[in-house]
Amino acid sequence: MKLGQRIAFRQAKIILFTSFLIGGISALLQFYSDLIHVRENLHDSIERSVSLYTPNLQRSIYNLDVVQVQNISELILADPLFASVQVFDDFGDQIGSTLQLAPVQSNWLTNISFHLLGLPLEMARTIVIPSSRERDAKLVLKMDKHYVASGLTSRAITLALTGLISTLLLSCILFIVFYFALSRPIQEIAKWVAHLDQDNKQQAAISPYTKADELGELVQSVEQIWHKKDLANRQIKTLAYYDTLTDLANRRMFIERLEEQLELTSQHPLVGAVMYLDIDRFKTINDSLGHHVGDQLLITFAQRLKGCLPDGAVTARFGGDEFVILLPAHYKNEQTAATCVQNIARQVNQLVSAPVQIGRHLIHCTTSIGLTIFPQSKDTSSQILRRADTALYRTKAEGRNGFRFFDVSMQRLAQSRWQLEEGLHQAIHRGELELWFQPQVTKEGVMSGAEVLLRWRHPTRGLISPLEFISVAEESGQIAAIEEWVLDETMRLIKHWDSMGLPETFRHVSINISPSHFMQSGFVSQVEGALERHTVANVNIELEITENLLIENFEQAIKTMKALQAKGIAFSIDDFGTGYSSLRYLSQLPLNVLKIDRSFVAPIDHESDETPIIDVIMLMAKKLGLEVIAEGVETQAQRTLLTERGCRLYQGYFFSKPLHHEEFYTLLKQERVLLPT
Repeated sequence: MKLGQRIAFRQAKIILFTSFLIGGISALLQFYSDLIHVRENLHDSIERSVSLYTPNLQRSIYNLDVVQVQNISELILADPLFASVQVFDDFGDQIGSTLQLAPVQSNWLTNISFHLLGLPLEMARTIVIPSSRERDAKLVLKMDKHYVASGLTSRAITLALTGLISTLLLSCILFIVFYFALSRPIQEIAKWVAHLDQDNKQQAAISPYTKADELGELVQSVEQIWHKKDLANRQIKTLAYYDTLTDLANRRMFIERLEEQLELTSQHPLVGAVMYLDIDRFKTINDSLGHHVGDQLLITFAQRLKGCLPDGAVTARFGGDEFVILLPAHYKNEQTAATCVQNIARQVNQLVSAPVQIGRHLIHCTTSIGLTIFPQSKDTSSQILRRADTALYRTKAEGRNGFRFFDVSMQRLAQSRWQLEEGLHQAIHRGELELWFQPQVTKEGVMSGAEVLLRWRHPTRGLISPLEFISVAEESGQIAAIEEWVLDETMRLIKHWDSMGLPETFRHVSINISPSHFMQSGFVSQVEGALERHTVANVNIELEITENLLIENFEQAIKTMKALQAKGIAFSIDDFGTGYSSLRYLSQLPLNVLKIDRSFVAPIDHESDETPIIDVIMLMAKKLGLEVIAEGVETQAQRTLLTERGCRLYQGYFFSKPLHHEEFYTLLKQERVLLPT
């Protein structure tokens, strides 16, 4: 801070100016008082001198004693007040005169002082002569300007000097007093305030001023405000960099630490690792036992992670049950880093697998972990996290409760899935989805119905099988919109074909519905809307559902099925025999058809172990009054055996491959018997 900006300096200027002003006024008042006093004294001295010599001078003039008059004039001139003396008789004749031999020349200061005294330069006094009644003698006195004014001038100079000195002394004294009483404490307080925002908490904790006055109150107020601010800053930092539930680092803090490690590896040939993990089946635990149990499980999980990690590792919670661990770049090569991170991942799996007692619940859980090493070529924090996340999902896809390192094939697979997901968002609007139909035939080869199959004609990849994109659509939440389009487009085609004429033997069309879409609250209204838009009179619409849907959501499933059955919708269980559905469930559901899965049909080119299962399915369907369709029939032997077991409907390449809807309708119009020769 510049000197002119300091409070003490400004105070000194104010004090100095004020002192000079007050001292000047005081000096002027004193000078004026001295001026009056000197003037009065001079008047008295002049009158005293004149009155002293007037009687003698009067007698000398009366006696015409010129010598005596001259002597008296010299005596009067002996008074330093006068510069010259002249005596005139009653006839006006000069009879006596005396001058100073070497008068002192007056200067401008003397002239000013003499002027301030208000005395005339020459002064005449009348001398009364008793013998002369008409005329009087006259004494003319000329004042010695230098002598008369010198006293006043000296007094003025003395007053000015003493005033200046006293003012300077007073200013210095007041400056020192104000500096130590006010300026210096304020400076100390300012330095203390400046240190409050720094990390020197010991210095910040020492109060710079403890007196009980205004500055003391100011310091106390600043301390209170600073403590509140410090508390707020710590709370903000905690919210900004830490997870409020587990007290672990959050995403922001983790990424900052990871980028610091990347900067380190750019300067030194070191290797680090990232572990991306989550708790298997956490959603099930959270939904079934409650969020408070889920939160306590996350806290316990975080505490276990802290206990098994090396010093310097950063553990963060990204949200939900996702945790990420950063192992700093302390390793000299990738092999060493990979070995260490595998050992840590193995320890984490073992720790997490230990049961957790939360209230009345003993919870067993596992974790899936994705691992990656950094740095790679042109690595960024987002790329590292994406690699670890990709490895995590590969671990989950391979059965959970383990760990996997990222490899390039995972990246290609993830990239491919992402491209499929992005393309699906526009596939409907661009008209890239197509309906294909695979005939369902009787044992005589007559086409009685068909299963609707979806194909995606990609602009660059060509025709894509649903095996590739249906799982992507389900994970990305797009399956509902796609299946809604399938329902609407199927009914539109059936209505169009019905208006153009359909064979009397063609009586049903089956449409696959995913469990997630089927269980949505608006599914029934979607189907009802499609039925209202496209009234189909001569063909039954049949929805295919899976066994797992019945197991997981039986009550909701039966409610939805009955609501749609009232609208004329039939139901079949797809891939029957591959799940674990209860016979009690089957007896309570409004089902119409069981579809034998192709995994049971494929091995029966001859008598095999799968034949008894087909016998059981056929017997059960007969008891429940359900129709049976065998999927995946590709040989004559399979058809023959199924026919012998009582199966009347078939679907597979032995009869026809899936056909584009236009090609299918052409085949349907021909009313051909689909039996290979």
